[in-house]
Amino acid sequence: MNTQRAEETYRKLSENEEFTDNGETSLDTKDNIYMILNTGKSQHTGRAWSILRALVVVLGLLCVLLLIGIIVLSTKKTGDTTTMLPTNGGQNMQDQKFCFPKHTKTSYVKITPDYEDPLTHVTLCMRYFTKLSLKEQSLFSLSTSDYQNAVLLFIERTGKFSFSINNDITRTRHASPPNRWNSVCASWSTCGETYLWLNGEMFSIRHLASGKGIPTEPIVMLGQEQDTYGGHFDITQCFVGEISDVYLWGYGRATSLVTQFMQMQPSTNLHIIDDLINWRAFNYTLSGNVSAMSITSVCID
Repeated sequence: MNTQRAEETYRKLSENEEFTDNGETSLDTKDNIYMILNTGKSQHTGRAWSILRALVVVLGLLCVLLLIGIIVLSTKKTGDTTTMLPTNGGQNMQDQKFCFPKHTKTSYVKITPDYEDPLTHVTLCMRYFTKLSLKEQSLFSLSTSDYQNAVLLFIERTGKFSFSINNDITRTRHASPPNRWNSVCASWSTCGETYLWLNGEMFSIRHLASGKGIPTEPIVMLGQEQDTYGGHFDITQCFVGEISDVYLWGYGRATSLVTQFMQMQPSTNLHIIDDLINWRAFNYTLSGNVSAMSITSVCID
């Protein structure tokens, strides 16, 4: 007796309809049918619970695998400091450099920092290598529509540094050593307080541009001095050599950051909320005969 027929027969018996099968009383038959129905239901219920338990086990395993994957990825990111990028995007230039192999007025790296209000404090850091000692060379030129030398770090013909803020210039007594990598930083604030660091040593220099903020909408050039906003280069002032690790922060006399930089420890602390140029998130365009390459590559024409 199949289940459907058993259910129909059981319904009729339950309604006191007459039913006999091979001489058996309807009561006996009803009991047998009841057992068949309950057996069928138990089988279906047991099968459903088995499927449900299997699904729960599979889902549990998937959750465990997903959790393991998340932990592995998090561990990898934590251990790999070279891939930690700030949220403002750009290219991670760690262990890279820019090569300026020859005299030209068309080779430069262009950067466009974005800030909404005039800057009241800045700290600039960078590394460079040049074989030339008695030649004018522009390391870092930030120009605005109001000041062509809003921020200018420059090597004079004497080999000594000059530093300008909003066209106000001071010439230092400190010379740029040739034929070696040099680490240089300069800081300024609107009170006029100005400092220069060279290879770990700090120097206080003349007060500059007191009370004047550095205007917005700047253009930055590495390797050329902007005599007008965004151009008018002089080939006698071009940089010849290599530049790396360029940072600009919206802080004045950021001693802890400068110390880390001078010790060549570019930790994630070098990325702060007021970074304007970050070597690990570097947005730039190249022009002329300048190229980006590994820090270990040879820069030749």
